[in-house]
Amino acid sequence: MTAGVHNQYKTPQTLGLDRLAAVIGANKLYPGKGSLVIDAGTAITYDWVDAAGNYFGGSISPGLNMRYKALNYYTGKLPLISADTGFDTGYGDDTQTAIRSGVQNGIKYELTGFIESYKKDEPELNIILSGGDSIFFDTLLKNSIFAPYVKNEPYLVLKGLNAAIQNNND
Repeated sequence: MTAGVHNQYKTPQTLGLDRLAAVIGANKLYPGKGSLVIDAGTAITYDWVDAAGNYFGGSISPGLNMRYKALNYYTGKLPLISADTGFDTGYGDDTQTAIRSGVQNGIKYELTGFIESYKKDEPELNIILSGGDSIFFDTLLKNSIFAPYVKNEPYLVLKGLNAAIQNNND
């Protein structure tokens, strides 16, 4: 057990320390309550710690900018574009907006799909956003049915590292 979290990950030697620190931070901030940590940066990670502090794992997918870069790099003609916080339509009507729709709506549907899946098992689940793109995703989720459960904790990994250090000092 590390700082109140029981790590049940099958290959702990391959677990990113940032992911472990994030669930430690979530468990420290919201003890006795399950949390889904969504860390949005280069990659988007989804990690769940249950109300008893058990961590079993999660999911990893490409981040926002990685998706834009991959479309440009791995295709012959698609331009490299960037995220647009003002984009709010269900489809694109030209190549740039079609890319934005695919990337941004794709992530939105991914986020809501993961959240729905975890909330089936734990209806009062905290949803914690962290990472460099967390503010971008916070806006997406604040306009959804999950808004009451969403908390933005941009320094969650640092809080988890601090909790682990404090635990080792005690």
